[in-house]
Amino acid sequence: MSEAGPRETHNPTKGWAKGPLIAIWLVVALFAVFLLAMAVSLWTS
Repeated sequence: MSEAGPRETHNPTKGWAKGPLIAIWLVVALFAVFLLAMAVSLWTS
């Protein structure tokens, strides 16, 4: 039943744009640095 529903011509399958992808990776990297800093501060205290 892969032909059910309207055709999606407005949704390209090329992948994400560079802008949102960079923003998501920046948030992930900042979160990882924050967790690492918290782990180090807990370990050394």
